[in-house]
Amino acid sequence: MTLLPLRRLIVPILLLVAAAVILSQTRNLAPVYLQLFDWLPYVTLVIALSLSTFFNQSRLFTASLAVAVLYHIIRTGLQVSLLDPRPLTVYTLISVMVPIMMLVLFFLPERGLRNRYGAMTAGMVPLLAAGAALAVASIPPAKAMELIRLFFAIKPYGGYVLSFNASALFIMVLLLGLWRLCRYDSEHLSALIASLLFVYVTLALFDRQKISAVMLGMAGINLVISMLRSSYDMAYRDELTGLPGRRALNERLKGLGSRYVIAMMDVDHFKKFNDTYGHDTGDEVLKMVARRIGAVQGGGTAYRFGGEEFCIVFAGKDADECEPFLEAVRISVEKYRMTVRDSKHRKVPRDVARERRGRRSGGRNAKSVSVTISIGAAQPGKNREQVDKVLKAADTALYRAKKNGRNCLSIAAGK
Repeated sequence: MTLLPLRRLIVPILLLVAAAVILSQTRNLAPVYLQLFDWLPYVTLVIALSLSTFFNQSRLFTASLAVAVLYHIIRTGLQVSLLDPRPLTVYTLISVMVPIMMLVLFFLPERGLRNRYGAMTAGMVPLLAAGAALAVASIPPAKAMELIRLFFAIKPYGGYVLSFNASALFIMVLLLGLWRLCRYDSEHLSALIASLLFVYVTLALFDRQKISAVMLGMAGINLVISMLRSSYDMAYRDELTGLPGRRALNERLKGLGSRYVIAMMDVDHFKKFNDTYGHDTGDEVLKMVARRIGAVQGGGTAYRFGGEEFCIVFAGKDADECEPFLEAVRISVEKYRMTVRDSKHRKVPRDVARERRGRRSGGRNAKSVSVTISIGAAQPGKNREQVDKVLKAADTALYRAKKNGRNCLSIAAGK
């Protein structure tokens, strides 16, 4: 697990800062412009709902619907003093139900929206709304106020509205979401975490002018951005390894100048390794190799070319400059050792074995193995000025490296 996936929260944090700046300037705006902010969440969240439907994303659809319903409740029922029992009860229920629902969404697998599972996921929102309405209608106001004062007393600090217990619940769910994000590096998880964060700020600073319009409007914008980024990842990023894929490489090759290096590489004897240890272990090998190739220094950018083949592009460099960085990648892969079990001796289903993998360092029929990569590199030169010829020369150098015994680097001759 790495902290690198937290980079996905950069955009939400920037939007949060922008929202804070906008809020600080609302008192200077004319009333007609302030009214426009009231429609911002509706517009952005309708777009988010439309995109999540188009991309068949049940969790983001549910989050968008929840934020939209929350904003509607605030606009129609909470524009009054929280000293009254009814709005205070609604506010308290929201402060508990929203983090619980987001927690469920953090751990639910994505199985699409346009099916029974997606309908059940999205159905959480009206179900919780109906439960809250029933609670408000059935609990006597005096009893509700007594429970709220006992467990969810608001305004524990000056200028801070959210109760201490509700705040603790939000923080706990946020930490679990961050843990999930670091483990799975998902754009959808980052969008859910950001939605939780925007709702938290809205409820914590609830007595600020236009707080819900600005914060929940920004939540809608973030959901839209997240879905667009997710669609980009689907088109340009390899799902297994997380590296940019073949389409992203083709786009990059179009914009290279006259000075660059292309390095092709693949995993030695990968088919034999796959046949021996199984495709699940083979996938783990590809992910391990991708992590080390992706960490290349010297300004190189790594791509998955296809199958067990990878590519690194260095812009503005010569082959001699890139050689030590490519050697460092080769050595890094060679030194890494994995503990695997022979598929012929595996006594449990593959899904169980995959769940167990990484939690133990050995066991019956376990062995420590390593893989190597061969690398071929080329740069523009005489008779290969076009990028497709450089790519072909790098591929030829790769096969020369394999003929030379594998686990080595071969650079195409000529400049």
